[in-house]
Amino acid sequence: MLLLVALSPAPAAAQTAEAPPGPYAIDVRVATGSLPQDASFFPPAPAATPIPSASLGFDIGAHVYVFQLGPARVGLGLNLLRIGGAAAPPRPAASAGTPPARPTLPDVETRVRMFAPQLSLNFGSSRGWSYLSAGVGQIVASTATSEFAAGSGSTASAVPARTRETAALQTINVGGGARWFNNEHIAFSFDVRFHKAAGRTKEGVSTVPVTLVTASAGISLK
Repeated sequence: MLLLVALSPAPAAAQTAEAPPGPYAIDVRVATGSLPQDASFFPPAPAATPIPSASLGFDIGAHVYVFQLGPARVGLGLNLLRIGGAAAPPRPAASAGTPPARPTLPDVETRVRMFAPQLSLNFGSSRGWSYLSAGVGQIVASTATSEFAAGSGSTASAVPARTRETAALQTINVGGGARWFNNEHIAFSFDVRFHKAAGRTKEGVSTVPVTLVTASAGISLK
């Protein structure tokens, strides 16, 4: 009888319930996303100048999970994202014995920094959960063009390299993602997020409102 009692499963009421999401998570992810395309974000350049559209960067975040709200665990946190890309026009072929012609279009580089605080609703358990989140943050976009030649022949003149950086633009970010823990402390995670930035004027230069989309994937720690 003692052996049967020892081997029998515990009553359902005595079994330990799964812990809720959390208590905290730290994200380290590779990120990509859209970049500003409007001319107001760039230094003056010829109309045919190619600008970056693809990007690569990183996404680092920290979140804590504070209380239960119905089926969801409420979390507070923030993510710092940095993405960037570059574009270059085709180079003219150099003839034998003659120096290469000076480019008539510049190379362009774009860098975007995002600060994205978030309030999240998390569904699942500490072994894995999905979430929806939103918050108000800021982005700063910085662009640079290389030196190029304006005009042609003897009338060509050199246009120096230039940079333009926006003021800190207020953003509303909305998105979601998930974390799946392979063991107690390490998870695979991903996040997809929309960042709607307001326009702003800095030093007489205005930028238009813009919406950027980012996606990141990597690991989460707890």
